[in-house]
Order: sequence, then C-alpha cells, then structure tokens
Amino acid sequence: MTMLSRLFLGLIFLVLSQGLSLQGLAKPLPPENCTDRPFDEGRLWKVSREGVPPSYIFGTMHSRDPRILYLPGAVMQVFIASSTAIFETSLKDDELARNQQQLLLKPGESLKELIGTSRFNRLAGLVAPYGVAPATLDRLKVWAAATIISQPVPNAGESGRSLTLLDKELEKSARIAGKRVIALESNKEQLDIFDSMPANVQLEYLDQAMTEHSEIDEELEKMTSYYLAGNTGWIACDLEETLTGMSAALNKIMTTDLIYIRNRHMVERMLPELAQGNVFVGIGALHLPGEEGVLSLLTQKGYAIERKY
Repeated sequence: MTMLSRLFLGLIFLVLSQGLSLQGLAKPLPPENCTDRPFDEGRLWKVSREGVPPSYIFGTMHSRDPRILYLPGAVMQVFIASSTAIFETSLKDDELARNQQQLLLKPGESLKELIGTSRFNRLAGLVAPYGVAPATLDRLKVWAAATIISQPVPNAGESGRSLTLLDKELEKSARIAGKRVIALESNKEQLDIFDSMPANVQLEYLDQAMTEHSEIDEELEKMTSYYLAGNTGWIACDLEETLTGMSAALNKIMTTDLIYIRNRHMVERMLPELAQGNVFVGIGALHLPGEEGVLSLLTQKGYAIERKY
C-alpha cells in the first residue's frame, strides 16, 4: 500500500510540510508487468500549435530531495523565458494556513473515539517522532492522521520551515521574476477529495498506512529513482500494482477522483493560457502519462507534444 500513501502524500505534502530523508538511489527497475503507455518517459514536454508560441509542461515531484530541487538547464531555460507560470495549486503561506483547518475534526469530536483506543494508541506511537502529541492527534481527521505517517520521519534538527519544496521554489521564483502565476486548483478543492471519502475508506487508508509505515523510505527512494530517470510511466504502473486487491471504493478515489477527473479539470483550466503561448506548466509527473493523462488530453485538443527532457 506504500505507493498509495505516496499519491496521497503528493497532495497533502503541500499542506503538512515535513522533512525528507533519503539514502543513495539504486538503479531503477520497472514494476512487474509494466506496459508501455503514451508519454511514459520524460519530464519536460513542448506543447505547440500553429500560430501560437510554444509552451512547456514540466512534471514535478512534491519533494525536498536536493536531487529533485536541482533543475536541468533545459528546464531552467524554458522556465526563465516563460511569461506565465502555472502550477497545480498556490503554495502561498496564508492560503496553506487557512486550509490546515480542514484537517481538523469538528469541536467535540475525537479521533480516538472514531478509530478505537487500541488503534489510536498504536497510531500515537507512530506519530510521536513527527512531534505530534496525543492531544493534537486526537483532533485530526482520520485521513489527515494517515497522511502524517505516510511521510518520512524528519531527521533530528529538521524543520518544515527551514526546508524547501520544488513546487514552492518554482512559484516563488516566478513571482520574483514578475511572471503571471496561475493555480489550476485550490488547496480546498484538493482537500475536499479526502473530506468526501466515506468513513470506511478513510479507515482502510489509515490501516494500510500504519501497516506500511516502516517501508516509507524504501518506497520513496524507489519513486524518486523513477522520477529522476524520467520513467514517469513506471510510477503509474506501480500505483496500478498497489491498487490490486484494494476495495473498489478506494480504487475509484485513487484513479478516477485523484487522477483522471483532476487531469481533465487541469487541462480545461490551462487551455486559455496555452492558447496565448509562452507558458510554463509545473504539475505532478503522475498526471502526464497514459491515455487519460494530461499530455494525451492535450493532443485531443489539437496540440502537438514533443519530449524535450
């Protein structure tokens, strides 16, 4: 279930900022039974249409790993030259602070009562290294508590405020350079997906996150190796393997709700900007490959897609 946690983390990492600790990357190997799919290899893509200046789409990974924060020259060149920068969501601190309230239960509600004393006590032991006290844990929604243990435990001395995040650094650079900055989604829209999860599905996610907690570093290292090698399709394959045997409800959320529907929404929202050209789009790499990925959807809209990196 670890890959499932990684996808949830891809969204919630933008709200629950924790540290990241990775060991050296091993040579990536593809998931078993991974088949080819459209646009399954590459991180930077040129999007062009006759009569319009080209734009570029860059697949990001929501991570603080310094190897991910380092951007190749090909990416920096098109980013600097762009007049508009588009991201999945805005990472402005004031908006993040407001949406953190959505992680909390209603006054008077208790996580311990929702999940049971035995499960809560085990969970309290898992979140302790993250600096989350039992009293704070008791105020969190089930899915929010699960996302905490879906992140690597911060190293001693690390602080969410002292570290950085690729998406946030790109947005910050775009604002400093005077670019137009556009968010394809609001943080609330993203969090609403989790809030709409049925109680039994949230509990399923929590139980799996607790079971797989010890494998987080290993799984994140694997995802990072896929990403740095440009094998974005392998990330999708790994997710598909992970979902085998999961409930139909959870499978729907992880594929239809969190990927396919959001892909279509993001494409529709970026189209007016792409029609003007000279746009840099930075979105999670998992949204790019496949028949229902952002790049395939753009070809259906008449755009030519060319891998650049």
